[in-house]
Amino acid sequence: MEFKCLLAKCCPEPDNPPEQATLLGHTKAVVEAFINLFGTANFSTRLAKRWLKFFRLNIKYYPIFFINTLIACILHDLGKANSGFQRMIRKKGDQEIRHEQLSAMFLLCPEIKDWIVNIKNADFEIIISVIGCHHLKLEPRNKNLLTGEKGQAFLVLRIYVQQILEIINYLAQKTDFPPITSLSLPENCDLEESEYEYKERLEKVFNQINRKCKRDKIFQRLLLAVKTALIVADSAGSGLSRENKVLFSWLKKAFDEDELLTDKTITAKIITPRKKEIEEKSQKPFKWQDFQLLADTLPQRAVLVSACGSGKTLAAWRWIRAQLNKKPTARVMFLYPTRATASEGFRDYVSWAPEGILLHSSARFDLQNMFDDFDGRSQADFEVEDRLFALAYWQRRIFSATIHQFLGVMQYSYRSVCLLPLLVDSIVVVDEVHSLDSALFSALKKFLEEFDLPVLCMSATITPSRREKLEECGLKIFPDDPEKLDDLSQKIKIPRYQTNLIEDTERAKDIALYALEQGKKVLWVVNTVDRCQQLAQELNTYKDVLCYHSRFKLEDRIKIHQKVVENFKSDKPVLAITTQLCEMSLDLDAHVLITETAPITSLIQRMGRCNRHLKYDCGEIYLYFPENNAPYKDGDLQGVREFVKKINQRKLRQLELEHLLEGLTAKMIEIEKYNAFLGDGPWAKTRDIADYNNQCVQAILDSDIERFFDLKNKKEPFDGLIVPVPRKVSVRRSSKIGRFPLIVSADYYCEKFGLAKTPWEMII
Repeated sequence: MEFKCLLAKCCPEPDNPPEQATLLGHTKAVVEAFINLFGTANFSTRLAKRWLKFFRLNIKYYPIFFINTLIACILHDLGKANSGFQRMIRKKGDQEIRHEQLSAMFLLCPEIKDWIVNIKNADFEIIISVIGCHHLKLEPRNKNLLTGEKGQAFLVLRIYVQQILEIINYLAQKTDFPPITSLSLPENCDLEESEYEYKERLEKVFNQINRKCKRDKIFQRLLLAVKTALIVADSAGSGLSRENKVLFSWLKKAFDEDELLTDKTITAKIITPRKKEIEEKSQKPFKWQDFQLLADTLPQRAVLVSACGSGKTLAAWRWIRAQLNKKPTARVMFLYPTRATASEGFRDYVSWAPEGILLHSSARFDLQNMFDDFDGRSQADFEVEDRLFALAYWQRRIFSATIHQFLGVMQYSYRSVCLLPLLVDSIVVVDEVHSLDSALFSALKKFLEEFDLPVLCMSATITPSRREKLEECGLKIFPDDPEKLDDLSQKIKIPRYQTNLIEDTERAKDIALYALEQGKKVLWVVNTVDRCQQLAQELNTYKDVLCYHSRFKLEDRIKIHQKVVENFKSDKPVLAITTQLCEMSLDLDAHVLITETAPITSLIQRMGRCNRHLKYDCGEIYLYFPENNAPYKDGDLQGVREFVKKINQRKLRQLELEHLLEGLTAKMIEIEKYNAFLGDGPWAKTRDIADYNNQCVQAILDSDIERFFDLKNKKEPFDGLIVPVPRKVSVRRSSKIGRFPLIVSADYYCEKFGLAKTPWEMII
């Protein structure tokens, strides 16, 4: 053999590697991680039981799950035992074929296949699919099977047959499997000649598996359970070994069955501190509302629908507490549609608990300076070990996170699969379900249909179509009749808004400026960043205007967010021009709302920022139709014109808005999106769960490059420098930085108005 030892992982000294970097050492670590996580042949851990329950599999299937995952752990990286991979890992060449697909090909070797099928409860079809897909790079219908990502076939490679045999037999001995005496794998393999033979054989096997998935639901569920368990064990074995963690003690702390959350945990660490904070701010004794008290009686699957500012979040925490009172659980997850709402949920609730954590793409940056020095939480440790990636969150118990972090599993997000051990033993709340785009709502619906967890969905507004789909998934709508609850009934029957349809933007400007002269607080919502910037710039000539949208550097966006909230709490008049961001992330109370028309649910959410706490006799709402519908499609705007016609020149109650929403959207059809996790069958390919930022790329200003490197050198987050840049704007790569982030000229950026599509000197 041309190499002193076979590697599975990169290391500084390839000829003298640590054990965990070798192919045998890594395989041993993955097997050890699997056994620590899920148990042995005769003993299943709590995680294993919850894992099977999550996939709706009876515990009687544990022996099948255990044996197939264990075999997959042993065989998953056999494809690394070839000259091409070994040269590549030493940075001496490239290997075009993916190693996990080569591992699947090796399973077709008669001796290995016979070895598998003769083990009790082993299923060859499950194992070959799981191994071929454990890096989530195998597209449906084998488009890239046995080829590289560039579509080039691997040429000639040497197969280290003896080392493969030694790895199998060493671990077979440790796991009481029978040994293999010989292998008929060729030591020198020319895939250019034999590619089509192997590809045809694998395609035949995978097509058979796909047909079986469609006709056998239990088989499909076992396949998914084993596939995800291998990914999790591989991630744990790799990450913990790389960071020199002791597998047993680290995993025991993460999944300690004696450290479950109870109702007392939530009372002491979440609800009581939040109540105290509310009392201090309001200077009044806290009093529970009727619907919040009734949240204790809700079943383990429900939908809470209540107006903006009514106290839904505290009701949700009461529901969580009630669920824990029935059955202690390992974790609680409060999932939000945006980073801003997740951060607010963390600050107001989860941060009171030492076990709490904020989880989204810029969490580390958001945590900086979140709390004042006199706040005891400023001393709490909310940091995680970056190099552990998703594993860093395994030892946390209470989460405030974006929904994408966990429901990404429905489109085979690798990170989300690695977080699955947390999700399967959790109580989950999903907030603002009205705001989920069709792809994300489809993922939520499939998740609720196929998997077993306690889930509470929440929203201020919800269309009949979505309500019906959630009910079909077994969720109880609460309250079924808000008028029967005195506290909600009073609020939804009080005249809250005076609405008026106006001609156009020019009329809206006059209304905004007049309201400012009267000392009022004005919120103006438009549907695109470009219009937001244009209006803010025009009106800034007359009055200082706050401009708030998504195309700011994150550090500037947070400052503007805080400034908007603080100004609306002050006694001074204020005008804020915003985009859809205000619908969820801004907790403010405007006297006057001016808004472009939008989907009905969005309009009702926007109205929820006006006269939110019933401080005024009647909030003023002015609506107008924009020149174009962007970014909405015609299907998004069903019933909008009729809705505007019915509310024009009327004093409105919340109850009337809900009835109008129900009547005008009753026939709305929402097309479900493809779901890779349940639709890919034996294949597995990562996809995006939602399409939120597909029109933008992430970049930093060229004027911030020096700051970027300074932060990197200090090992501090540079998220605050990131700005979303429309694809039409010219960006470039930096040879010193690499592929991420990209660079954009500072000429396009203004601290007050954000990033434009043309240089600001051409606009001003």
